[in-house]
Amino acid sequence: MDIKYILQHILPSPEMLGITCAYIESETVRYKQYGSYDAVAVQREGVRLLALLDEVEQTQDARLWRKWQSRYQAWQKKLTQIKFQALVHGEFNEAGEIILYVNALRAECAKHNLAYAAYYQSVLVHERLHYLQHQAVLQKYGALDAAIQSAEYKKAQAYWFGAGADAACVRTVKETLAEFGRFLWCREQGYTALENQAVGVLAGVRAYYPCYPYAGMRGLCALYEKNPIAAAGAWEELWQASLTSWQAAYRLIKLHKPQNKPF
Repeated sequence: MDIKYILQHILPSPEMLGITCAYIESETVRYKQYGSYDAVAVQREGVRLLALLDEVEQTQDARLWRKWQSRYQAWQKKLTQIKFQALVHGEFNEAGEIILYVNALRAECAKHNLAYAAYYQSVLVHERLHYLQHQAVLQKYGALDAAIQSAEYKKAQAYWFGAGADAACVRTVKETLAEFGRFLWCREQGYTALENQAVGVLAGVRAYYPCYPYAGMRGLCALYEKNPIAAAGAWEELWQASLTSWQAAYRLIKLHKPQNKPF
């Protein structure tokens, strides 16, 4: 589906496609945890690696050098998957509902001096993109109007939740698609502060933690600054790939990662 059509027509009103979604405001405060490794443990391992490297330099032992390389590679992976929590601003769930957590939205706006109404709408755009992608997956599997007990619907839902795929890979694809769409919407609306927040300038954790689902944002946004048409094309290619293979879509994201940044 053409990205401009989505941004200009569908996001303001998904119902124009004949599909409806429940919208709920909640005052509940929710957090999601990302990453797999404790920060203190990873820091301790780093100290041990430094000590081992000193030993390697002193002994010039080839076997010890190989051991250090192996442990260092494992440590690098842990470093990019340190655990942290993030406040949930919005959510699209399997029941087809979009939930906006208004206290989290207010906190974000107060912290970064953002206009509440505009930020609320931008988060709604993000969640609507999840909704539209879910609808596209159902359509791909011939389950758009199927009963939830049908084989087609169950197969589509299994794919949507990433059966047989790495969970972090699936989250990254979903969130990159939705968040880059929010970025483009903010750009079209002229909301510079929201645009910065979307790309992670204000929320630096989004820019540097690969385990965070929005990690793919920096690459697409950097591409957009150089060539908006190419970035839109990459977004559409990612969207299409996500309907067939989460792994293939994730590989596309990695193609656009910015240089000299962890991913």
